[in-house]
Amino acid sequence: MRTVLVVGAGTMGRGIAQVALVAGHEVVLCDTDPDQLEAAVQDILGRIRRKDPAAADVAARRLVTASSVALAPHLVDPLVIEAVVERLEAKVSVFSAALERFGEGSVLATNTSSLSVTAIASGVAAPDRVVGMHFFNPVPVMRLVEVVSGLQTDPSLAHEVAETARAWGKDVALVRSAPGFIVNRVARAFYGEALRLVEEGAATSACIDEVMRGAGGFRMGPFELMDLIGVEVNDAVTRTVWQSYNFEPRFAPSPLQAELVAAGRLGRKSGHGFYRYAEDSERPRPKALVPGAAAVSAPVVNGTNPQLTVLAERAHLARGTGDDSLLDFGPLGLAVITQGLSAAQESQAHGREVVVIDRALDPATATAWALAGHDDQLLAAVAVVLRDAGVEAYRVDDTPGLVVSRILSMIANEACEAEQQGIATAEDIDTAMVLATNYPSGPFSWLRSWGPVTVRDILDNVWATYRDPRYRCSRRLRVLAGS
Repeated sequence: MRTVLVVGAGTMGRGIAQVALVAGHEVVLCDTDPDQLEAAVQDILGRIRRKDPAAADVAARRLVTASSVALAPHLVDPLVIEAVVERLEAKVSVFSAALERFGEGSVLATNTSSLSVTAIASGVAAPDRVVGMHFFNPVPVMRLVEVVSGLQTDPSLAHEVAETARAWGKDVALVRSAPGFIVNRVARAFYGEALRLVEEGAATSACIDEVMRGAGGFRMGPFELMDLIGVEVNDAVTRTVWQSYNFEPRFAPSPLQAELVAAGRLGRKSGHGFYRYAEDSERPRPKALVPGAAAVSAPVVNGTNPQLTVLAERAHLARGTGDDSLLDFGPLGLAVITQGLSAAQESQAHGREVVVIDRALDPATATAWALAGHDDQLLAAVAVVLRDAGVEAYRVDDTPGLVVSRILSMIANEACEAEQQGIATAEDIDTAMVLATNYPSGPFSWLRSWGPVTVRDILDNVWATYRDPRYRCSRRLRVLAGS
C-alpha cells in the first residue's frame, strides 16, 4: 500500500486525504500556507471523528504534514496526488519536485478537471508516470473518479490507480485525456440547450426546470443547478471546453449566461442568479395549462408509441384501430409525441390541427409535460388527458424538439460522439454521468429506451429547422440507428 502525498490542503485536497486515511494509507498533506494546513488537519480529523472516534485516533497517527514537497518525509514510491490551482505550470512544478524528491517509482496523479493530462505530463521528466485522478466535490461523498490516461501514461499505471480508487470505495470511469474528460463534456448540452431555449423565447427558465424535473426525472433543472454551482463557474467551464475543442458549435457559450455574469448575478452565492435567493424571495412558478371542458367525444389512442401508450393507460383512454401513433380528438384534431417537428409542420403533414407532446424519460412516473400547438381548444383538451393521467401540462412555444426531447437528445448525441472518439466506453460514460451529475440514468440508457432511430430523427428534424451545425447527428448515433 503506497503512502499517499496530497499536495494542496484546500477543499479537494482535504477530501482526498480523508478518503486515503480512512482506506488505511499513511498520508502526507502538503501546503505552503501553515494556517491552511492546520485548518485542514482539524477539518479532516473532525469529519472522521464524527463518524468513528476510534478511527480518528488511528488517522491522526497516520497523518503527517509538510510545508513543501521538498520538505516532506523521504517516501518510497508514493502516490502523489496534486490538488493545487488549475494552472499548468503549478501542476508541472509539483510533479517535477516529487520526481526529484522520490524518484521515478512515484505515481504522479493530477486532480485537474480542465487541463490536458498529456500537456501536464509533457512538462515532467517521466511523463509515463503521470495519470489523471479526477475526484468530484465533496470527495468523501461523491463516488466517481475519472482515471485519465494521457498519450504518455503507462497503461499499467492507469490500471493500478483505478484499482486504488476502487479500494477506496469509488466507482471508476476510464478516460482518454481530452477536454472536459467525460462529465464536463457530456453535461454541456444540459445547460447549453436549456439556455438556447430561453434565448429563443421558447419557455421560461422556471418552466424548463419544472419540465426537466417532472418529465426528465432530474433532481434539479438546469437553471437551478447553474445557480447552485455558480453561474460564472458554469460559464467558465463551458468556455474552456469550447475553446479546447477549437470553438466547436455544440459547446458555444451563452450570451444570456455571460450577461448574468457581467451583472454579478452568480446564483445562490450572490443572492441572485436566474432566480432570487433573498429571504423574502419566492421561486417563480410556471403557469400550468388550464384543462378545458370535456371533449365532445373522448379521445382514443392509436398506434404503438410507448410514450402515448403509457399516457393513455394512465388516463384510462380507449384504444383505436389506426396505425399512426397519435391521440385522436375527433373534430378538434390530433396530438402526437414529438419527433423534432413543430406543431405547424405536423399539422401540415396530417392535414389537421395537431398538438405536439414532449417526451418523458419515464412516462409512467412523469408529473409535468410540455406541449406546443396553435389551437387553444385542442391544447386545453390535451391538458385534460394529462390531468386525468396525474400530470401537469405546460405550454411552450412551437419549438422543434420542445424541451426534454431536445435536451436529452443533445446529451445522448454528445455521449455517442465521445464514445466514437474513444474518450471512454458507453458503460463508463453512463456510470460517470449518473454518479457525478446525479442524472436519473445514463445517456446510453435513455438512448436504448427511446431508441436510436427516434433520437436520430429528433436531431435531424431540429437540424433541418435551424441548419445549425450544433445539431448535427454523431456518426456513432447513425450507426446505432442503422443509417
